[in-house]
Amino acid sequence: MSGMPHYLQSTWACSILGQLIVLVLLFLKGNFRRVPLFTVYTTLNICQAGFILLLYVIPGISSANFLTLSWASEFVTLVAQALATTEILRITLKPYPGIWGLGWRTLASTSAFVVMVVALTSRGHTAGERLFELNRGYHLTFATAFIVCLLLVRYYSIRVPTAYKMILGGFCLNSCVEVLIYTFIQAFFHRDFDVHQERWEFLTTVSFVAALAIWVVAARKPFPAEDRQVASFSDSEYQQLSPEIDEQLRRVNERLMRLWKLEARPN
Repeated sequence: MSGMPHYLQSTWACSILGQLIVLVLLFLKGNFRRVPLFTVYTTLNICQAGFILLLYVIPGISSANFLTLSWASEFVTLVAQALATTEILRITLKPYPGIWGLGWRTLASTSAFVVMVVALTSRGHTAGERLFELNRGYHLTFATAFIVCLLLVRYYSIRVPTAYKMILGGFCLNSCVEVLIYTFIQAFFHRDFDVHQERWEFLTTVSFVAALAIWVVAARKPFPAEDRQVASFSDSEYQQLSPEIDEQLRRVNERLMRLWKLEARPN
């Protein structure tokens, strides 16, 4: 680990420890059965950390090869992050298939729009800058689509279980910080961006440690069951919903389901 600064070693150690705690809690509390994709995401993050640490200690590895391999591992975890977040949103909206249909359509359209904007505004010159811009573009897309979906949940007054809310909040926090850090570095250190990679790694790792702390708190207890019913007032997750809100949700859900069925019919 001679190639990694000591301050970065410390934050990486905290990150790996936090991920291990989250993974152990997921298995101890049986939550891995309810959120398998989030469990896979956590496992892949631990594997990625070990892989990058290995790259640091391999003698004679070139900077280009290190960059390529580390970003390839990052791509795998980013895909897993998107799948894990979609899983949590699907669980949250499962009692309302019509609203979930609106939710995933909103996610897809928002993501496509942000990707187009990012592609048009990218100005990276070196390979490092382009990779950082792609990474920022992903997190910007992720955070924007996620916030839009949260606004949808908020608009329809859908109750999100606290544990799932904390997991989603950790994802959103990490992506928003990633975007802010990159934007700050690009604005003030654009000409020497590559030399600030270690500082970028340190700051983004700190934000990820903060997200892990939130996930540790969320994973301390068993997650709520997935098989909730819309009209089940005996279910503890919905006891705090008023009958008026529950009835409104049922009506909206039914209208949206009819709309999606009409769209699926052949012309």
